[in-house]
Amino acid sequence: MEVVSNICMFYKFLNKIIGNKISKLHPIAMKYLNNDMENNLGDFTTERLKVFRNYTLLYKHFENDQKRLYMINSNYLEFLKVIIFLYQTSQISVSAGILTAPSEIYRTINTVQKSFEEATNSLNLK
Repeated sequence: MEVVSNICMFYKFLNKIIGNKISKLHPIAMKYLNNDMENNLGDFTTERLKVFRNYTLLYKHFENDQKRLYMINSNYLEFLKVIIFLYQTSQISVSAGILTAPSEIYRTINTVQKSFEEATNSLNLK
């Protein structure tokens, strides 16, 4: 029983560290994406914004499962990092910049998007 408790505490600690990073990066990524939305830059941005909504749903669903929450937080943190990277290194919007991004960036965005969407759908989260 003590081992399970220690593992839970370990993931809780990791989630706190990742949570701090997410709370710093989330507003920056949202600002960039909202600017694209205000400029009517389309479907790519709308798809990226769905990740934020799905993350929130998954976070609430797995709040008490620290291990799964850690996996969700880790994926979301990577997503935020690549979105910010795209905006900071591109003279154009993420909507257009995604087409010229390195394949790892594109893969990360698509993987997180799909996994979050599939998870929310399979859990019937709305």
